[in-house]
Amino acid sequence: MVIDDGLLRRAREAAARLADAQRQTDLAKADYHHAVRRLHFAGASMREIADALELSHQRVHQIIEATGGTGGWKARKKATADLACSFCGLPKDEVTKLVAGPGVFICDECVRLVHRARSGSVETSRTRLDPVPAGSRLECSFCGKAAPKASTLIAGPGVRICAECLQLCDDVLAASEPQS
Repeated sequence: MVIDDGLLRRAREAAARLADAQRQTDLAKADYHHAVRRLHFAGASMREIADALELSHQRVHQIIEATGGTGGWKARKKATADLACSFCGLPKDEVTKLVAGPGVFICDECVRLVHRARSGSVETSRTRLDPVPAGSRLECSFCGKAAPKASTLIAGPGVRICAECLQLCDDVLAASEPQS
C-alpha cells in the first residue's frame, strides 16, 4: 500500500497543531491554577474563591493542593530566632522581609538575586544562584515542581525556586509594602 504524500503531510501538520494547542492549554491551566492559589494566599477562603469562580469548594481545594498547597505559605509557630533565609543564610532579624515556604525561607534580597539569576549565574559573598537545566531532576523547594515542568528553576545552596513560586514571593513582598 502506498501512502498519499499530501494526506501524510496534512496529518503531520494537524499533529503539530494539536501538540501546540495542548501546550497552550497546559500553560493556560497552570496560569489559572496559580491565580487561584494567589487568591487564596491573598486572604480569600476556598469557599469565597469557589463562589466567585462558580466552582465547587472541593475543586478549589484540589487546585490549591496541586499547585503546592497552603501549608508552607502560612505562618508557622517557630521561634523567630531559628528562621533564616535558606538561600543566603541570613537570620530573620538581619533581613527586611523573609517569605516562608514548606520548611524553606527566602529573604527579599535573595528574591531580587533570583530574578537576576534567571539570565545566568549570580554570586555574592553569601550565596551563589544558578539556573537549573530544563532536563534536570531537581525540584522546586517551595512547591515540588520538577525542572522539566517549571518554566524556570533557580538553584541556591541546597534549595531551589521555580518562576511561579518566585512570583508568589513577589506578591507577598508587594502585599507587605506600605500603601502610598
